[in-house]
Amino acid sequence: MRVILVRHGETNENVQGIIQGRLDTSLNEKGIMQAEQTADALRSVRVTHIISSPLSRARVTAEIIAKQQASAAFSTDERLQERGFGVLEGKVYSGPREKPADTVGIEPSAAVIARLGEFWEDLTRSPDPDRTVAIVSHGGALSSLMNYVLTNDRVKCAAGVEPSRFWNCSLSEINVPTEGPGTVISWADVRHLHAGESHVRNVDEAIS
Repeated sequence: MRVILVRHGETNENVQGIIQGRLDTSLNEKGIMQAEQTADALRSVRVTHIISSPLSRARVTAEIIAKQQASAAFSTDERLQERGFGVLEGKVYSGPREKPADTVGIEPSAAVIARLGEFWEDLTRSPDPDRTVAIVSHGGALSSLMNYVLTNDRVKCAAGVEPSRFWNCSLSEINVPTEGPGTVISWADVRHLHAGESHVRNVDEAIS
């Protein structure tokens, strides 16, 4: 099975360094353009399933991709939502990476890892070589999935593949065999986006 992880396109909050978490923010003009470029990049791939976070910035990115994948089954899954940051949501955050464990309303890291682990187990329970799944989610969620769920003996990076941040509309590809660990073929690839495009640091991914 082929799995393609897609982070949503840019939002104004991304640019402003605002913590979004579960806020239902929208793509900005550049984010829509990034999603369209991503859809074009995937046009030659026969995507069979598109699964998205229900939050608008991810769902709209997924819907733009789906326009180029007429035969793909489309669904949303709440387990792909961004981590909830409680009282920090909607604010510019410039504090330390490690937030106080008692931050009001914050979703514990262990809970994030658990729901994403459950999602991955459901997805890969019976790998089908004819299945190509595009998963559209968020920077913090994808970082937790790759760094804490999958790299725990579930996947291995191919030669030359290095972990990085998950940039807006980046593509990461994983081959999942019927037995044994999967292989990360690419990690947060943005070569399909316009040349010279600057990367926006994702504050939701930068804090833990």
